Amino acid sequence: MTGRLNKKSIIVTGAGSGLGRASAIKLAEEDAQVFCVDVNPETVKETSDIITSRGGVASHHQADMCSETEIIAMVTEAEKTYNGIDGLLANAGIAGTGAAHETSLEDWDRLIKVSLTGKWLCAKHVIPHFIAQKSGNIVFQSSICALNGFPKLVAYTAAKGAIAAITRQMASDYGEYNIRINAIAPGTIETELVRETYKQRLEAAKSDITVDESLSQTASRYPLRRLGQEMDVSNMSAFLFSEDSNWMTGAVIPVDGGYTAR
Repeated sequence: MTGRLNKKSIIVTGAGSGLGRASAIKLAEEDAQVFCVDVNPETVKETSDIITSRGGVASHHQADMCSETEIIAMVTEAEKTYNGIDGLLANAGIAGTGAAHETSLEDWDRLIKVSLTGKWLCAKHVIPHFIAQKSGNIVFQSSICALNGFPKLVAYTAAKGAIAAITRQMASDYGEYNIRINAIAPGTIETELVRETYKQRLEAAKSDITVDESLSQTASRYPLRRLGQEMDVSNMSAFLFSEDSNWMTGAVIPVDGGYTAR
């Protein structure tokens, strides 16, 4: 494979499915060496196997984003596997629905721990490697929920909004070390996670409409009149890890079919 990423070694969390898997495959197609990470050992191996079967370079590792010990081990193993780390795609996250008065403390804590604290811990433990080598690149997965108000998504929105905020803050802290930090804010992409979120929302509302019908209604609200595809986000990931974006940092980039423009 040949591409823009020229053997850069990149950790991708949540690589076992959805946007994580799609981005891991795209980064490999662009000639990155991809360290695929997921809490599910079977699905993350599948992602790694897909990449290597197509001639790319990948390895796989199991880690729980709720465990700092496992995240430290992940970073250590990635550095050992590829003799360095050039990038981190902090993608892993979970779904969650509910307005503020409906959300339990347990559900809030779990979502924040995986989708915010886990991403921060990944960044915390790769940054010393980046400072030492005076280069590095972090891409966080956020959401347009960070930029717009969406109903009944209080914990999810809190996590995604915080990711947008720390993207800007960390870009200020680490730019002097030639470390770039950006975030992608996707609109509705029809992944397993999104379908599960819609299912939970419809069940909570005791709605008679199907998940597909609800997704179709959502698509009609986008100026481009369609939901996003995984490739729309994975293409942006590849761009942000490439030299084509080498004067971009601290940006939170909507990939949303025009939703936030409206």
